[in-house]
Amino acid sequence: MRSVRGALALLALVLAPPAGATDAGVKEAIPPRFEWPRLQVLEHVEASEIVEAEGVPVALRAVRVKENARVLVQRFADAFRDQGLYVAPGRKQAQLANNAAMLTAFDPLRAITYTVILQPQPDGTTSLYLGEANHALAKKVSAAGDFAPLPSEARDVLRVNSEGSRTLSFQTSLTGEQVQAFYDDALAKAGWKPADEPGLYTRPGGELRLTHEPGKTGQRAVVLLYVARAR
Repeated sequence: MRSVRGALALLALVLAPPAGATDAGVKEAIPPRFEWPRLQVLEHVEASEIVEAEGVPVALRAVRVKENARVLVQRFADAFRDQGLYVAPGRKQAQLANNAAMLTAFDPLRAITYTVILQPQPDGTTSLYLGEANHALAKKVSAAGDFAPLPSEARDVLRVNSEGSRTLSFQTSLTGEQVQAFYDDALAKAGWKPADEPGLYTRPGGELRLTHEPGKTGQRAVVLLYVARAR
């Protein structure tokens, strides 16, 4: 099962409130905070953690549950609506590959986005990634603290910080060869050395992993992951 950090790239698609959510209307009486529906949890894949994505604190949790993904999609949709959250129409919800589904909702009173990613498993169980992004606590971010440079063609940049690791992801019109050439040069100038594993670079105190692949829109999706290591 993909780690919680691996799911961040997907959750980043819905960090912002769904289109139209802020116009959905605000009730006079403040309802209770949203509660995730009860599930038959088989395994807590990773403990809950708080990361910061583009200055927005995001609580993440990954579990494997007994229920079928098709049933769960409707259960989560009902839970969102029954508890007064704004749910964008299906055509505005993010579409994922590999049979995964994503559903997001927004609490306009608290400025919290709730997201669930559902990944069906061959044995009929479902892997779930649950995320809560609190926009009311967002901080302004700056490129000045980036651990690696970005090409001028970089678009839709996402910065994610968690304990012991930092992630940079973006879209670009560059080809795979151009992306690789850019970072081979830039990282070498910054003291990074290529490791035996493709895409992995090391230097005292840390390691950096570069991955990139074609995106659906003709752009290339690039992810850089920096992990601090003891010297």
